[in-house]
Amino acid sequence: MHRSIRILLFAAAATLLGGAQVTKPFNPQIQMGGDLSADKMREQNLNVVKKAVEGMRETLPQKVDDYTQLVAIDGNGTRLIYTFEVNTGAKSDETMRKEGAKMAPRILEGICRSAERFMDADISLTYRYISSATRTEVLRVDADKSICPKYPARK
Repeated sequence: MHRSIRILLFAAAATLLGGAQVTKPFNPQIQMGGDLSADKMREQNLNVVKKAVEGMRETLPQKVDDYTQLVAIDGNGTRLIYTFEVNTGAKSDETMRKEGAKMAPRILEGICRSAERFMDADISLTYRYISSATRTEVLRVDADKSICPKYPARK
C-alpha cells in the first residue's frame, strides 16, 4: 500500500515537472515594469494552467502503478484537475471510497510537497480518482496555498 502511494506521488510529481518543461519559457518582462495588478497576475496564472494542461495532455494516459493511471488533466480558472482511473478489480465504489479516505492525507501531503511552485503562484490542484468499472468519483483531494503550508517542501 505504501509503495503504491509513493509511486502515485512520484508519478504526479513527474507529471507536474514534466509539464513545466513543455510550457513556454518564463518571460520576466511582465514583472519588470513594477507591481503586477491583481488582474495581470490572474491572467498570468490562467495562462500557466492553460499551458500546463496543453503540455501534459499529450502524454496521457500515463500508468502510475498496477491499479492506477492518469487519464485526464483539465483546467478550471487557476485550478489544475488531474483525473486518475483506478482499477481494483471486484472492489465496490464504497470500499474504494473508504480506502481512499484513509490515503487522502498522504496524497495531500505529497501534492503539497511536490507542487510548491504551483502553490506559490496561487494555482490550486485537484486530484480526482474514478472507478474504472463505474466511472464514478471515489476520491477527491484538493490542495491550495491555504492548506499546503502545513506540509513544507522537502529540501
